[in-house]
Amino acid sequence: MQYKFTFKHLEALDSIQNYAKTRIEKINKFALHKEPKVHFIFSVQKQEQMAEVLVDAGPVHFTAHAKDANLYAAIDDVIDKLERQLAQHKEKVQEHRQEDDVVSSEEDE
Repeated sequence: MQYKFTFKHLEALDSIQNYAKTRIEKINKFALHKEPKVHFIFSVQKQEQMAEVLVDAGPVHFTAHAKDANLYAAIDDVIDKLERQLAQHKEKVQEHRQEDDVVSSEEDE
């Protein structure tokens, strides 16, 4: 996986980067079309810490945003949102393949 980190109005800390990398490793269980490029954007607005993740995996792209008072909690939330999106995409692809198999078997008969 390729990583890119952007910090807006926030000091770039290795601990935040390492935490985000370990959390994003969970998306490897989803079979993506291509090796994903992951862009993390961390920012602060007033009292809220914001985390945004952009995933580019070839023909598919995923985006998730989260806000929290604690940046680590925002990272957890954004990764959970991203996992839900990836699970929905995986399910959609599997259903599409099953429909194609049913149609091709009906044509064979």
